[in-house]
Amino acid sequence: MRASLRRIAFSLALAALPAAAALVPGDAQASVSIAVAYEALVQDADAVAIGVPVEQMSVWEDGRIYTYTRVKAEAGVAGDLATGADGWVRTMGGVVGKIGQHVDGEPVLQVGKPSLLFLRHFKPGTYQVSARAQGQFPVVFDEQLKAKKIIRSSAVGVLLPPKPGAQRSASGVTPKTVTKIDPTMSVRLAKDVLHERALDDAVRDIAALHKKLHAAATPAGK
Repeated sequence: MRASLRRIAFSLALAALPAAAALVPGDAQASVSIAVAYEALVQDADAVAIGVPVEQMSVWEDGRIYTYTRVKAEAGVAGDLATGADGWVRTMGGVVGKIGQHVDGEPVLQVGKPSLLFLRHFKPGTYQVSARAQGQFPVVFDEQLKAKKIIRSSAVGVLLPPKPGAQRSASGVTPKTVTKIDPTMSVRLAKDVLHERALDDAVRDIAALHKKLHAAATPAGK
């Protein structure tokens, strides 16, 4: 299941790469992605945390620019990034010297700006954002509610619905995986479940679901 979701994310990323170029004035190009299911996003994440970027560096790798952002976990929600811990998050694009590259659909991590992040391992100590910008939900303060809430990342771009009759596989969740959890479960898109939701409420729900999904995916005795 994870491999399927990751292949979708990276195939969409590669499709966006022609938009990566020197940062010069010009027409913006919108990203187009397949909307990811909420359960698929939670299950794909090795860690979920409210993360605050504290520093960044961009480097050349295999002919492209990648940015590494050190993220401090203001609050660990689920998985292996605990409160107070930090980790590096790798995203495509950035600026090295006088050369800049922008990749549509990538998460936008800004120093000092907290986000609820769904992260998966890239290599020891380094993560990538699951489902690219769909795995980032900036944290904002709602003046009317006097409370924090999360919103969909502005970098997501255009989201296409999964194909009728193939919603689960399009989001990287096989029918077998869903059946193990709840045979009556319907597909819910992450953008619909989480956008403009109260932060505390979302955190409780994600923590419980992550525990349930990862317990179901772990063979007995492991």
